[in-house]
Amino acid sequence: MRKVLLIILIIIGLGVLGLASYSYIAPKLNPENRKIEAWIKTNNLNQYGDLENTAYSGGTPLFNPVTGKTTDRYDYIKNMHPNKPWNK
Repeated sequence: MRKVLLIILIIIGLGVLGLASYSYIAPKLNPENRKIEAWIKTNNLNQYGDLENTAYSGGTPLFNPVTGKTTDRYDYIKNMHPNKPWNK
């Protein structure tokens, strides 16, 4: 009985891990996000789509210390580049 319970708990744990890793990887699977990643590499930009040597207050442009909110990296890039240069 203990072995069966242990197996069930392992299966549930793996399922939870799978969902967690999918939510981390899923945004990169988006076709537009793939284009953004290619554009960043091709143009030698930093991970935020800005010039490689750009410095940010607080170390990241994704965190707003006034509101305490964090912006998704792809949302930040899309807002900063409304002309979508990755589509050209």
